Amino acid sequence: MTQAPPPAPQNGAGYGIERKIKLKVLLDSNKKAMIASRIREGAGRSQIISDEAAFIVTKILLYGVSPTIGCIGVIFNIFSVIVLFKSGLHKCSNILLFSLAFMDMGFLIGYNSVPNLLYSVYGGGRFLYSEPVSFFLYVMYLVAIVVDYGMGMSALTVPMFITLERIVAVYFPLKFGQIITPRRTWAAIGATVIFWVLNMAYTCFWYKFEYVFDKGLNRSVGLIKKSDLFYKDFDSILIFEEIMFNVKVPPVVTVVGCVAIIVKVKVTSRKRSKMTSSKVVSTSKTTRTLLAVFFAYLFACTALSVPSYLPEHLSAYSMTTDNPTNMATIIYFIINILYMCNSSWNFLAYVGLNKNFRDTFKEILVPKSCVQS
Repeated sequence: MTQAPPPAPQNGAGYGIERKIKLKVLLDSNKKAMIASRIREGAGRSQIISDEAAFIVTKILLYGVSPTIGCIGVIFNIFSVIVLFKSGLHKCSNILLFSLAFMDMGFLIGYNSVPNLLYSVYGGGRFLYSEPVSFFLYVMYLVAIVVDYGMGMSALTVPMFITLERIVAVYFPLKFGQIITPRRTWAAIGATVIFWVLNMAYTCFWYKFEYVFDKGLNRSVGLIKKSDLFYKDFDSILIFEEIMFNVKVPPVVTVVGCVAIIVKVKVTSRKRSKMTSSKVVSTSKTTRTLLAVFFAYLFACTALSVPSYLPEHLSAYSMTTDNPTNMATIIYFIINILYMCNSSWNFLAYVGLNKNFRDTFKEILVPKSCVQS
């Protein structure tokens, strides 16, 4: 006995809903195919540098240059943290420099993480281990990314706070203690770190772990793939990438602030020189030290912005492609090395330009008890 057909939906409501569902599925599949095509673009491009040469250069940069600069930078920043802590964190400028040293350490450690080297260089984009070990390395790889970019972007923001602190110090010295306080400084630092770390933690959901059989290696390997959320958030990723890799606001504020500080210091110095015949020091130790940090920071920001002005096939990094050209990959690593230098050299600026910092550092290396004995 045949079953009677279902009654036709009234006013075509059911048909309309079904049609909308099919249309949405079609649009989603088309969008995913378009995004996948964009992610794969670059695979067929002619390479300026051969794969063999690019692999050798990459190994030298990631196994030699980056770890060396990273280790030196971490040691320098540890010295900075110790000296600034010993000098006292009651001064807002010390709090900012203390926090910047910690952020630079986080970036240097995160960028030179072992899981990144094992996946990107040693494994050639694969984890060559058992599934449990590969999954553990995948998790640590994501943690390193959060630390790398979270601390790195925080470190790019702090110089803007340093600029604002110096502007208040030179333009409103009598009200400085009321406007800039240690509590407000710590709050600004904490909010900055939380903002960038949470943003980078969310990006971890754009990826997924797969353990598959590799025919070329004749073994199973761990792979990092794009998740469904990545395709769903693709438009937001483009905006996020534009904001993240084209840092404009902090450098602009820093440049304008530096000019304002220098102008104010020069004007004040001339006024004092007219009032007294004695020689007047043009800048304070703190201002002179921070200006040196500013200029190194602006150099790093300029290096990070270079890819925005390069042809697309030389763009140093993109979250939306899995096939950057060999030259683009090398440019990406070189830019990161330049930024690592910026994260490492602040200690040298402190020692070279600030006598109080230098004396405190000498006391740590050679205690007074040793000198007296």
